[in-house]
Amino acid sequence: MARFQTTVESISIVDGHRQPKALNVRAVEPVPASPQAIAKGNLYVLLELGGDVSAQAAVYRLVLNAIQGVYYDAAGGITGGITEAILAAHQALADHNAVHPDEAQLGGVSCVVLRGEELYLGIGGPAMVLVGASDRVDQFPSELSEAIAPLGGSDAPVVELFRTSAEAGVRVVQLASEWVARVPMNKLATTAVLTDLATIGEYLEAVAPERSVLSALVTQISAGLSAAAPVAAAAGDAAEDAAAETDDATAPPTGGKPPQPAAPAETPASAAPAETQPRRSRRWLWPLLLLIPLAIALAIVIGLWAQQRQMQAQFDGLLGSAQAALQSASDPAAPADVARVQLAEAQSQVQQALGLFPDNAAAASLGADIQTKLDEVNQIVPLYKMVTLQPLGGSGSQPEQLVVEGSRVFVGDTGLDRVTRYGLDEVSGLIPETAGSVLVERGQVLPDGQVVGELTDITWGAAGGERRTSNLLILDSNRNLLEEDVAAGLKQLAIAERETWVTPRLTEGYNGNYYLLDAGSGKILRYLPTADGYGNPPDNYLEGDAAIDLSNAVDMAIDGNIWILYGDGTVQTFFQGRQQPFVLEAPPDGPISGPRAIYTGAAGGEAQTLYIADSGGGRILEYDKSGKYLRQFRPADKADQEKLRRMTDLQVDELNRTFYILASDGLYSTDIPE
Repeated sequence: MARFQTTVESISIVDGHRQPKALNVRAVEPVPASPQAIAKGNLYVLLELGGDVSAQAAVYRLVLNAIQGVYYDAAGGITGGITEAILAAHQALADHNAVHPDEAQLGGVSCVVLRGEELYLGIGGPAMVLVGASDRVDQFPSELSEAIAPLGGSDAPVVELFRTSAEAGVRVVQLASEWVARVPMNKLATTAVLTDLATIGEYLEAVAPERSVLSALVTQISAGLSAAAPVAAAAGDAAEDAAAETDDATAPPTGGKPPQPAAPAETPASAAPAETQPRRSRRWLWPLLLLIPLAIALAIVIGLWAQQRQMQAQFDGLLGSAQAALQSASDPAAPADVARVQLAEAQSQVQQALGLFPDNAAAASLGADIQTKLDEVNQIVPLYKMVTLQPLGGSGSQPEQLVVEGSRVFVGDTGLDRVTRYGLDEVSGLIPETAGSVLVERGQVLPDGQVVGELTDITWGAAGGERRTSNLLILDSNRNLLEEDVAAGLKQLAIAERETWVTPRLTEGYNGNYYLLDAGSGKILRYLPTADGYGNPPDNYLEGDAAIDLSNAVDMAIDGNIWILYGDGTVQTFFQGRQQPFVLEAPPDGPISGPRAIYTGAAGGEAQTLYIADSGGGRILEYDKSGKYLRQFRPADKADQEKLRRMTDLQVDELNRTFYILASDGLYSTDIPE
């Protein structure tokens, strides 16, 4: 059987706050290779109880003990043991309710067994289990019914059994039923995609509603360590044996006499006087010679000690100053600009302190606290794990254009010059592997004989006026305007005076109209819908048929006003063709360095904010419509922040509070924190 390691995290959240201990979970992991482990594997249990009064700890222990005892004592196989254990839990709870009617409890339980390369799941009463792998999230059961019989009731619950494979990297998330009732399923599915247990706990705490009691049990499966042969120990034993043999060879034989000195040789007479001369002994020099290196060593030690004391004093002074600056900046009355200066100085002092003692935990912790406070002052909100919806990229690929409408997702690749459609799964919010289909690509011959050129832009054409349907609109370098119609497929629309365009770059649809930003002519052309598309000549949206410098425009958005984002990070806005006074406030932690997209809801004033994708800063900025900086979003994970540095487009689902982020290597989604 495969050998896995497991990491288990229990999560209990009350009124939106994480609790230090969960009473309703049990994880049993027998010693590997023991009869219990071989026959029954590891057991993970999440129990949910509810009644007129809160369940006591003793009730949880009663039911959990019944499950554990019956499962491992059951004579049958794993599924039979799970069934017996859940029914025993029901009976134990029913007996308790009969004896203590004032403290009666009803509940649900999920039992997960990991044995070898298999996961066995058993569910009794209302409960849910999510199993997340690198390419999918599975939900067991597929839905919760209000008609499910609970544990402890008058009728025994129906035990639902499931089986799936276990592999390294799988996360098993056991959820109390209240999660499903209070949190959208696509947000819950994110927990099974996150790979870090600490992040999962933080994420669940973030999405947990107020005034709720929620719990979860998360088990992460990873590859086990193979047993290594004790080579080092054997080598050490051999070395000790060799040393022992050497000592035996130099020792005198047991019981033997010590060697006797040889008889002195006879001295010649002529040497006798010399033999009587006293020889001056030099043994008195040896202590002095020994003292010299000792004195040198002592001087070095004293010097190092003095240097260490000086470094320690400097270190303590830096940390003390940094701590004082942090406390001052944390004063609610401190102005934000003053707090930023204080925190920047505190960060510099911590860096100097770490230069003296790089591994000092106190300095590292203080640095983290300072960064947290600076993020708070700068209104930087962490994004939790970014979910990979679709890997992209590859040779010649440049995914740069994104449209998300409901469950339909369209990606425009200007490197391969094609548009691909994907579909979002309504439960998990993920894209199934087989969902991608190419709508149009360069070189494709259209029904009227026209050839599709390079991809210019894509946009969503909403219904309005003569336009009766809402579909994707695609513009190519041959100035073909194409529509992806769900019923009729790809069709070509009429577009008047296209031969007069100079450098068409950006397009937007709004209220049935089609807007084209022509960077070469400095105009924004507005087409009103006709029965065959946009067959009537356009008008210049800009007041007085004006022309402006649009050569550096990188994106355009419309919500009643037209918003234009430029490559230098500035934004212009126009209403009824007239430019409005507008200045975008600089972010407090540095200017916009890589603007790629601007987004505003097209709800005619209902969407009160602007979102700007800044790939250079690895962040998404949020502004109000007067240009005031509100906050910014950055991934807490460094790898995810690098994904934002490769960001090419952004779409926002404000209703379901989700960012859809297109990058050069993939399409990602992440929840927008409240």
